Amino acid sequence: MSARIIIADDHQVVRQGLRDILSRTTDLQVVGEAVDGAEAEAMARTELADLLILDIALPIRRGIQVLESLRADGIKLPVLFFSMYSASQYVEYVRHAGAQGFIGKDAEESDLLRAIRRILAGGSSFSGRSRNVPDLAAGDNPFKALSRRELEVMQALAEGTSILEIAARLGVSTQSVTTYRRRLLEKLGLKSNAELVSLAILHGQV
Repeated sequence: MSARIIIADDHQVVRQGLRDILSRTTDLQVVGEAVDGAEAEAMARTELADLLILDIALPIRRGIQVLESLRADGIKLPVLFFSMYSASQYVEYVRHAGAQGFIGKDAEESDLLRAIRRILAGGSSFSGRSRNVPDLAAGDNPFKALSRRELEVMQALAEGTSILEIAARLGVSTQSVTTYRRRLLEKLGLKSNAELVSLAILHGQV
């Protein structure tokens, strides 16, 4: 009997690629495809499936939000994140949120199938470990160390707002915004906006 898999990705070419890979196996089959987070969550709740392959950057609801909502309601459907984002930025994040695996979209077909089968067998498969993001299992809020202005800049950056737009919103120069960004990243021990976004979502800042 084939394992039943749901694919959630907003890019048709990615869904097609995954479908083609799985169609060449005898033990895996696609039973549903979602183009956004809301559809992915609905399928995960209603379809009889064994695995959800989930992108992080989905429209309407992000992949992490989908996972957290499912886990909050006690839904234990295994989740494998399949993402263009660096594993070093997200592995500990998605592991802490309750995922069973993470693999990059640049992975070899054999590595993807190995990860899928390992998870279906009751294991986990994470392709990397974050070294720059603070301990995501910790209960403390790392943003408490930020000043009010740094917190405002952090939230805007995490929402994807440009430095120029932030400067206009706060009534300061772009140089000031850049300085605030540098300071808050240093305080948080981060190196990029992507790492900032992952930490901000985890602690409910966006």
